[in-house]
Amino acid sequence: MSATQTMQGGVFTQVGRIESRDLPIPQPQRGEVLLKVAGCGVCGTDHHIFDGELTRGVAPPVVLGHEIATRIEAVGPDVDGLTPGQFCAVDPVIGCGVCPACRSAQPNLCNNTTTIGYKLNGGFAQFLTAPARNVVPLDESVGIAGAVLCETLACVLNGYDRLEFAASSSALILGAGTVGLLWAQVLANSPCRKLIQTEPVDYRRDKAAQLGADLVLDPDADALSARVRRDLPDGVDFIIDATGSADAITQALPLLAPAGTLMIFGVCPAHERVQLSPYDLYEKEAKIIASKMPPNTLERSARLIESGRIACDQIVTATRPLGALADAVAGFVDNRQSQIKVAIDPWA
Repeated sequence: MSATQTMQGGVFTQVGRIESRDLPIPQPQRGEVLLKVAGCGVCGTDHHIFDGELTRGVAPPVVLGHEIATRIEAVGPDVDGLTPGQFCAVDPVIGCGVCPACRSAQPNLCNNTTTIGYKLNGGFAQFLTAPARNVVPLDESVGIAGAVLCETLACVLNGYDRLEFAASSSALILGAGTVGLLWAQVLANSPCRKLIQTEPVDYRRDKAAQLGADLVLDPDADALSARVRRDLPDGVDFIIDATGSADAITQALPLLAPAGTLMIFGVCPAHERVQLSPYDLYEKEAKIIASKMPPNTLERSARLIESGRIACDQIVTATRPLGALADAVAGFVDNRQSQIKVAIDPWA
């Protein structure tokens, strides 16, 4: 493919602005592949970048998008095991390779990551390049929805591993967006004896009930504490925040059972703070842990999606053309009333 050919891309240029531009089609370098984008999910993180809430590791002008469904267009030198035409998902996290985190197989904790869709051009364009080691082939049967969700599910699997979930445990998931619904399906396939989920939007509560939750509550209308303790008098063993809301965490935290664990998974704005009682945590011997980005869990995610146990088509609910990217990112919060995951098709 000639280096003079161009493609369409949505470029994040500054806070509050994404521009449609003609861009040169990148060429794969040593150890890289050229990927033709089939679809890319709009993530809450893209919205945080667009609004200026997230700046760390972001280097505009850059093409955003890290939830990428692709097909290999060409391979660069020294690439083995991948061939043009393969359908793939992409791990966007590229660690420095030399820091202690990278050397312990935790590139998601590297302080010098070069993340696709943050610092390197991502999936809101017709083509991108990526290291071959960050690309995982997928069976065609999973479709674009499965490939788009592969990266997010990889993040969820990292969080699940950190929970050390035991048989007969109970869980409360805060939020039923993309992340919350993926968590619900992972836990529904685990030895979870009671799975409760909260969500203020009717449409999403219905989805949560369909996809694995035993009980779905409206945190704005239901008496949350009383309703949870009716079934679980001692509280829940695990609280998983998938909202990125300090208020939601503060509301739920008293429901943690003795020896329980709070998982911070949603991305809160940096300025938000959670009110908590150190004494209550001490009395319960409670744990607070967090999880972010996929640390080499994309392969597992791909195999789980291929198994058919994740209802991807129930989560990716709309596809928009590249020209609608700015509105889709800016309107991420408003879209929650009618959509779950919006994907961008750069060829539409």
